[in-house]
Amino acid sequence: MKVADEETPLVKGKNPSIDNDDDASHDSRDFEPLMDRVKDVIKVYWSLGFIAFGGPTAHIGIFQDHLVRFHQWLKEDLFLELFALGQGLPGPTSTQLLISTAATHGGVLGGSIAFLMWSLPGFIVLTTASLFLYGIIDPSNPPIWLLGVPPAAVALIFKAFYGFAQKLDTLGVALAMVACAVSVL
Repeated sequence: MKVADEETPLVKGKNPSIDNDDDASHDSRDFEPLMDRVKDVIKVYWSLGFIAFGGPTAHIGIFQDHLVRFHQWLKEDLFLELFALGQGLPGPTSTQLLISTAATHGGVLGGSIAFLMWSLPGFIVLTTASLFLYGIIDPSNPPIWLLGVPPAAVALIFKAFYGFAQKLDTLGVALAMVACAVSVL
């Protein structure tokens, strides 16, 4: 049996295409029924949804460890190709990589379910926290530590605008400023 990566002890050996380099035309989809693969996607991505904090760079490292090294659903080359494709498309690369790696193992249904399994834990935590705060905070008299949140959000928007405006010409900057002023009003 071939070890996927000598640096990590996380090797489980589920994908025969990694173990057998003689016939590279097979992948995990040739050996398992669709519903078994979808169940695998649910198990893996539900647990990843609870531990994956730290931003897109951390997510990509987590995906590589779990999907290439531990579960061996993908070869390193395919993972890197999916990563490069995700970087070339508009939108968040880590989310695109999440969906494409899950779809590679569990089809379109697996990719869709993986997105839900990935997003649901964070949604539950944030919704619970907001309901808890809404129940204990009087909106007409908010605590002092919450008064800085709206100005901080506006500052982040203007920071993003400033970085974007540096790449525009004069007309583009003028149009962006008008759009920003309209949205603030």
